[in-house]
Amino acid sequence: MAILLDPKQIVSFEELLMSQVVQREAITRLLLKKGIFTKEEFLEMVKVVNKEMNKARKGLKLKRDTVK
Repeated sequence: MAILLDPKQIVSFEELLMSQVVQREAITRLLLKKGIFTKEEFLEMVKVVNKEMNKARKGLKLKRDTVK
């Protein structure tokens, strides 16, 4: 049986994405302020994660292309 959703509780993709961006920014600022890591360490890790995700995305694309 389907559950009806309250339209007042449904948010757009843009609102959900913006909420995630704000939360991530707040967490990053807190960690930087508390000295958990430096801005340079953070930016380096962003590069590493971005590279890993791009590689994974390319791997998925290759798998999809070979399945067709």
